[in-house]
Amino acid sequence: MSESSEMLLDASEQPDAALPNSGLGRQIIATTFISLVTLNTGLATGWLSPMTLKLQSDDSPVGPLTKTQISYLATLPGYIGIFLSFFFGFVSKKFGRKWALVSIGVPSFVSGIIFTFATSVIELFVGRVLAGFTIVGGFNMCAMYVSEIVHSNIRGTLMTFCTFQVNIGVLLSNIFGNNLSYKAYNTFFIVLPIVYTILIFFLPESPHFLVDRSRHSEAHKSLLWLRGGNHEMARQELDTIKPRNDNVVHITFREAFKTKATKFALTVSMLAYLLQTLSGIHAVMNYAGLIFEESGSPLSPENSAILISSLTLASSLISLVLMDKTGRKLLLLLSFFGSSLTLAALSVFLYLKMVGVDVTSYLWVPIWSLGAYVIMHALGISPVPGILMNEISSPDVKPAISSIVSAAVLVTVIVVLQSFPFLDDNIGLYSAFALPAFFNFVGVFFTIFMVIETKGKSLIEIIDEINGVTRQPESRLEEDEPGR
Repeated sequence: MSESSEMLLDASEQPDAALPNSGLGRQIIATTFISLVTLNTGLATGWLSPMTLKLQSDDSPVGPLTKTQISYLATLPGYIGIFLSFFFGFVSKKFGRKWALVSIGVPSFVSGIIFTFATSVIELFVGRVLAGFTIVGGFNMCAMYVSEIVHSNIRGTLMTFCTFQVNIGVLLSNIFGNNLSYKAYNTFFIVLPIVYTILIFFLPESPHFLVDRSRHSEAHKSLLWLRGGNHEMARQELDTIKPRNDNVVHITFREAFKTKATKFALTVSMLAYLLQTLSGIHAVMNYAGLIFEESGSPLSPENSAILISSLTLASSLISLVLMDKTGRKLLLLLSFFGSSLTLAALSVFLYLKMVGVDVTSYLWVPIWSLGAYVIMHALGISPVPGILMNEISSPDVKPAISSIVSAAVLVTVIVVLQSFPFLDDNIGLYSAFALPAFFNFVGVFFTIFMVIETKGKSLIEIIDEINGVTRQPESRLEEDEPGR
């Protein structure tokens, strides 16, 4: 733990330092600091959309790029991300969640420098490779850290805030990228990593990681700060975490993946993320401009991207409010069902148009279908898989599960993106939306039969529920339950 963190922790060790709601304010501050990483993730994810026209123009700082070169800029983060998934799993397991987040900052800063002052396409390729650190590690590490530091009654809301910041980043990328100069826009990628890297040093390490490494004194200090100096709550929560660690400390990595809880966590996390990847969001982002244009919309491709990003952000705000009220399962169920219906309507329209049916009277269908889809997708399919994975995975195997799932998802994303031209040319554009409509329908049954509700439960309670273990109720503070 850094010296700055120690100073903050020492200041909160006095009994009279307890804050209202047992550190709620500090947990929100910590989440806000950490979520700046996912804001950068959103900016980096949306970087290419507004930059494509600039880089293909005669005013490009590296000369006009070809479509092939643009496609390399699009896919490089995904390819390098397969390896980075295991890098972040290793760092978060060996050195801590906090240092995994810090490790994102330097490559992101360097990528910003390269983007801003690049004079060749090779430099842009290197910049996109380095941007892969924030694109791949940003949300995963943010969700992992937040899931292990906050109270159970606000865990879903604060984890959803990480997704919310990603969506803000994508929207800002579309707005600023289309309205600022090339260099002015890329300056954001220099400044933001500096800001969040400095702020992260002032935060404590995850108490679950510290207990997993048998650093109990540091874990107590971390909990004491996160719980607003409430000694009783910090002690109770540490006493809850320690027995779980004592039970797994002698289990090897290979043996851990043979347990019921780990198998369940890996299976559900993998399926949730794969269904998210196959849910149609990539098709929508790739073809939204074309669909708006063919529907007679007056919006330019740039403005249609801003509209889609705005609707996504608005829906993610609703998800932020509802996550700890309605629960994860209901939101995911509604999201899969609504996304299936909207994409089915869009694919029927595109099919009828392809076979020559006059659809002039129904040109509103694709626009409304796309709008409704991004709203339904952002409501549950977008935020819930990340929340679920970090809630149902035991802290000792969470980095490994995150690595495996992330790598599998990135491979799937690459396959999905490369399949679009084939589907469009050989079957028809409608198939790029009909298949996701089917997978979303599958997602409805996946949610009903495999997803468990985690709302309001500590991480320990969730693992016990998966294992079928009934724990004796422990004495807890009347108002605030330990958020583990």
